[in-house]
Amino acid sequence: MKSFAFLLFATSLFSVEQLRVQPVSRTPEADTVKVVISVPRTNQVIKSNPVYVQTRVDGFSLGSDSGMFDRADEIALTDLGQTIHVVVDNEPYFPVNEPALDPFIEQGFYYDTSYKFEIPKRLSRGVHTLRMFPARSYGESLKGENTFAVMTFYVGGEEGNAPDLSKPYLTYNEPSNRMNLTADKPILLDFYVSNCALTNDGYRVRLSIDGKVHRMLPLWVPYYIYGMPKGRHTVRLELLDRADKLVDGPFSDVQETIVVR
Repeated sequence: MKSFAFLLFATSLFSVEQLRVQPVSRTPEADTVKVVISVPRTNQVIKSNPVYVQTRVDGFSLGSDSGMFDRADEIALTDLGQTIHVVVDNEPYFPVNEPALDPFIEQGFYYDTSYKFEIPKRLSRGVHTLRMFPARSYGESLKGENTFAVMTFYVGGEEGNAPDLSKPYLTYNEPSNRMNLTADKPILLDFYVSNCALTNDGYRVRLSIDGKVHRMLPLWVPYYIYGMPKGRHTVRLELLDRADKLVDGPFSDVQETIVVR
């Protein structure tokens, strides 16, 4: 109880002035990277849990580190190396770094490589949305044209209304408790936007931290958060339209609680 109380006390001490949110350039990526969800099929009805997923990843090696990029020395890393981040509904992502079903060719190219994994939670009856994208060992998502895959499926029966995935929506990526977040390094803020472009006078993302720190993000790039103190924090992202109203879409408001050590 004492340590938890200290986390709450430490969180309450920081002010808006302590935090700085700085856009940074995207890590370079090849335009050949592609992610495809093979199983389940769109609108498939799966009889029961567990739910297995099979995906094909082209041009991106899972498990290798991203140490060739300077960013690997600047922010927190995962010991899993490069992974696929999988988001079910609007829950925090889980990383996938499973052995490939297809062997790698000797020259080190990675094409048509398939992976199979189990969703690590029991899904309720009805409709669910599956999203996935590749990420560097420091959590940054790839943002190429074919690097994001999304689909809906059902568990137990065809019940509930499937979201309209043609509307603008937001996918939260980082920061997350999958990373060892520390107060002595900047914290990566990263997300994915679909079916819209971010601009100064158009769609934007509103960042809130613990309900009192707000920034408008007009660029779809990674950001560094400087000055986040030790403790427990809630990070919230909202996709806003041109009138600064919350977008009426399937996933326009998402938040996650993180711990900085």
